[in-house]
Parts: sequence; C-alpha cells; structure tokens
Amino acid sequence: MFAEPFGQALGQSVVIDNRGGAGGLIGSGEVHRARPDGYTLIFQSPTAGITGPLTRRVPPFDPVTGFSHIAILGITPLALAVHPRLGVNSLAELIALIRAQPGRISYGSSGIGGAPHLSTELLRIRAGNLDVVHVPYRGSGPLTQDLVSGTITFAVDAFTTLLPQHRDGRLRIISVLGEQRAAVVPEVPTARESGLDVVTRIANYLAAPPGTPPDRLERLAAAARAAMSKPEIARALEAIAFVPVTDSTPERATRFIAEEAALWGPVIRAANIEIE
Repeated sequence: MFAEPFGQALGQSVVIDNRGGAGGLIGSGEVHRARPDGYTLIFQSPTAGITGPLTRRVPPFDPVTGFSHIAILGITPLALAVHPRLGVNSLAELIALIRAQPGRISYGSSGIGGAPHLSTELLRIRAGNLDVVHVPYRGSGPLTQDLVSGTITFAVDAFTTLLPQHRDGRLRIISVLGEQRAAVVPEVPTARESGLDVVTRIANYLAAPPGTPPDRLERLAAAARAAMSKPEIARALEAIAFVPVTDSTPERATRFIAEEAALWGPVIRAANIEIE
C-alpha cells in the first residue's frame, strides 16, 4: 500500500520494515544505524519506535533524536472493552467495580510496554492508582481469546482487535480513549466524557536514519501525503477507526513523536516498567 508511492518519489526501491513487538525494535535499531541516504526507511509503530526503547534499561536509541522523522501516516485511538457478562456498561461502573474489589480485578495487554499496556496504566494512575492485576500476553490474539472467555476482566487495545468482537456481541466496548468519539462506535463515550482525563492513540509513521538530508525527507513526506489522500486508502482505514493523516511534514512528525515520548516516559517510570 505504501511502498509504491515512496519508491516513485525517490526513483528507486525503498526498504520498509513494519514489524511490531521485539522484531520491530530490532528493525528500528537497524534503520537507526543505517546510512542516512534517504533510501532506507521504516514504517514505524509506537511500540517499536517510542515505548519500546523507553522501557529498556539501556535504550538502543532515542525515540526523538534517533531518527529523521518523515510523516505521521495515520492515527487511531484505543478502546477499552469488557465481557458482556460482567454487567458493566460504562467506564465509571468499571472503576467502581475495581475500587470495590481491590487486587481482584485483572486486565490483559498484548505485551509489556506496548501502547495498550501503558494506556491502561495511565488510566489506572489517573483514576487514583487503582489496584488491579496486569496479565500480559504475547499479542492481541491470545489476549482477545481470554477476554472473550471471561478469563480476564477488561482490556485496552486497538479497534482492529476489539471491533469485530464488539459487533458480534462477544465483547462490549465501553470507552474510547481518544479526543472524540469514534465514527465506528458513535454511541460509546470517550474517557474524558466519563470524567477521566485519558487520551491515548496508536500512530504509525515513516522514519529514516538520523542525518537524512532534509530535501529527501520532504520528498518522502510529499509522497506520504499523496498516498494517505487516496480515497481507497482512507475508506479502508476509516472502517477500522484508523484516521489517515494527509498533511504531515517532517517537522510536525518530529513534534508529534516528542509529545508521545513526553507522555509515556513518566508513565513507564511510575509503573516501574523495565525490560532487559
């Protein structure tokens, strides 16, 4: 979807790594050390590019200065879901349940240090340091299975994971952790509407090795804007609550990444999250 317009903009092939998790962090490190000629790029996720290095005892690179950022491609808020049998219909009801049963309510995440895990920690902290049990999984698949079965009480994850189960009635999305309601579930309020100041998101973005010439960054950013402005791409992404960004620039992308790092760094430290 993305490689063709970038390749056309540069006049030759482009390397893009879009892996997540540990593989994504390894790929990010390779691009961080690559030659800054504008031909080695990475399609970056927040786990691999921002929260991953921040959770390491010895960070392999700095999320902001370790890359030449090109463009934010798309953003999606995260959602919080529970099993319908829990009898919880709102974020306020879930918080009340947790407070009534300290240490007995469990939440799952798709992995330690990822955006869903940190978003739940942010929610836990801002709700008054709720006493809950974290159950980490190796990916969203097994997490969703246990949430559907009722093994865990609630989870925060991307709409791509939770929306099909919500529509089938196997899960219930009770809160959107975005600045505004999601068009795919307009009936579900945001955390802010429920009285909790929590706004988090997953942003995928394009980056290059540090020191990449500005003219090449701008050419790539222009290609990104053109790609994300295509109606067919917009329709496909918006169906899963992923909003394409059509006006990003290298400067805006760098500022965005810096803001995300500034948000997650304190949460990581407050929650004592550290990965060897």
